[in-house]
Amino acid sequence: MAKSVVASKAGGAAETSMEEILRSIEKSNQEIRGEIQLMREDVKEFKGQISESFNRLETSVGGLSTQLTTLEKTVVDAEGRIGDTEEKAAIHGRAISFLLQQEAELMERCEDLRNRARRQNLRLYQIPEGSEGRDMVAFIKKLLPTVLPSLPLKKMTSESIVPIGHLPRDRKRVTPLARFCKGTDPTAGLDTGPSEDGKRAQVRYVIKELKQKNVKAKCLYPARLRMMVGSVEKTFPTLMEAAPALQKMNIQIRVDERDKLQSELTRRRWERQDNRRGKNGNLLSEEDCRVFFPGNG
Repeated sequence: MAKSVVASKAGGAAETSMEEILRSIEKSNQEIRGEIQLMREDVKEFKGQISESFNRLETSVGGLSTQLTTLEKTVVDAEGRIGDTEEKAAIHGRAISFLLQQEAELMERCEDLRNRARRQNLRLYQIPEGSEGRDMVAFIKKLLPTVLPSLPLKKMTSESIVPIGHLPRDRKRVTPLARFCKGTDPTAGLDTGPSEDGKRAQVRYVIKELKQKNVKAKCLYPARLRMMVGSVEKTFPTLMEAAPALQKMNIQIRVDERDKLQSELTRRRWERQDNRRGKNGNLLSEEDCRVFFPGNG
């Protein structure tokens, strides 16, 4: 009887323990299902957020794609305009070079013609100012009846008189003028233009500096410099060409940038004449001319 009671109690305890385990498992399952449900809701929420983000990203990418397309078109147009501008700039550069060369040549020719027109004139210096009084013709008739007879005269300034059409050799005949000009020593020289006068003045200054260094030098017509370079006598058409030799003697000359450019352009003229049968990049082509005169094509 006693064994039966003990067995019954043991069986009841086992059933109670099993029920508690089952309840614990069920509770755990419920908690897990709850967490799974929460995870599903979170995943759903995340999915919505990701979808929304992707939509915004897609919209942004679409906008960027449109902008890139626009920028690409702008760059292509800009490259085309830059290419056209560079081509026009090159044409304009050739045109400027051509015009500068033409200007330099015309200036040189005009100066040469001006000096040729004056070349046989004779300019008298050191004539006292006011000597002619009110009548230049009467003064000249009195001053030059025997020295320079029967020659037309032209008054240049109050200090110089130019007999027109006279030869340089007649400078030697000006000596008798001294008797008419008391207190002065009249001299004569070639009649040159204002530009050549300035160049001759620079050459005379250089000659003065050279003579102080015991270097023989003289001024040739119209404004050339002949000097001794070492043991050789050289003639320089311009002071610019003589600058290297003068610098070695510590003689500095001022050279204007425009004079440098003009000298370079006139030097190129001879190159163009030597190569005029060939292709010349310095001259304007027919295509270049059409850019400036499109209606003539």
